[in-house]
Amino acid sequence: MISSSATIFRQGLLCVALWLCSVGISQADGGRVLAEKTAGGYRVVLFGSPSPLRAGMVDLSLFLEQADKPSPVLDAVVHFRLNKLSRPTPELAWRGGGCVTPGQAVAATQGHSGNKLLYSAMLGIPEPGLWELGVSISHGGKAVDLPFELSVERALPPVLTWWPVVALMPLGILIYLWRGYLLKKRRPL
Repeated sequence: MISSSATIFRQGLLCVALWLCSVGISQADGGRVLAEKTAGGYRVVLFGSPSPLRAGMVDLSLFLEQADKPSPVLDAVVHFRLNKLSRPTPELAWRGGGCVTPGQAVAATQGHSGNKLLYSAMLGIPEPGLWELGVSISHGGKAVDLPFELSVERALPPVLTWWPVVALMPLGILIYLWRGYLLKKRRPL
């Protein structure tokens, strides 16, 4: 029979393994607050993830509420539009799918980030530098355009981006070997 300290150790090890696996994928609703503006009768809060923003896929979310009273606006039409403000970099830092052509409008939808109060979209930013995010809001026959400046850093090397996925294989092998050791230890001779 396995002692209670060994059971506690196994449960603790399982908790640590689950925590390590979830570190890379757990996120808040919309990411970090990037900017807040009031214009056209609206209070707009822009969120972004990852933090800091890096070239590649980014999740941009927008919280929209009326400026005169704190009630969210849930029936607006919101579009994001990216334009590069700084000089182009010599090479593209991100060649993956989903890259946005400068000036291309991307519809922001509700519920994308899991929070029904946020208008959000995944955008692929092709290179680092200073970008302008134009936000177009249409609601009740009124249209408002807001510019936000975004500082985008270089993309992380693939090793740093994919290490949680790559680390799962050796971790699984170690857990399997440890299980075999414990089972062998339990067998009567």
